[in-house]
Amino acid sequence: MIEGKVGSKKLVWKSTPKGKTGEGVVDINGRAETVKWIRDDQGIWIETQAGYVGYDVRKTVNDDGQPQYTLLKRRHASLVSGLAFLKAGEESTGGDAKVKKGAKIKSQMPGKILRIHVKAGDAVKKGQGLLVMEAMKMENEIKAAQDGIVREVKVSEGQAIETGAELVIFQ
Repeated sequence: MIEGKVGSKKLVWKSTPKGKTGEGVVDINGRAETVKWIRDDQGIWIETQAGYVGYDVRKTVNDDGQPQYTLLKRRHASLVSGLAFLKAGEESTGGDAKVKKGAKIKSQMPGKILRIHVKAGDAVKKGQGLLVMEAMKMENEIKAAQDGIVREVKVSEGQAIETGAELVIFQ
């Protein structure tokens, strides 16, 4: 049994989540709920009745030799890298904000590509849907973080992907 507190919620796993995927019962603030999980290289995605949430999990050992865990809550189902940011007081010299050349959108969890909405050469706007990925039996729309032009779509419909897989690269 695993007990802990995440934010204001007290969690008690009735059985330890074992394996890459699974289902179990968790007591959340005194209320039992069946949840599903899927592990990746950095942590775990948990699906509850309220939706899904991902955590990067870091294990350390305290002075008494007991394991301690640090959880970093994931905010999105995608990771955008290679972006340029302005410092306070700086002005953009390139007009509209564009995705940095070579910026990549990577998967934050394993899943399957269901639909692709863009192709190489397409101009996209911030918030525009790029593709739809299924993970933990839920459809997740991956959206553009900023305006840009698609250089390459690295996946195809029906393809199974792992955490960290490159999905879209911008020019």
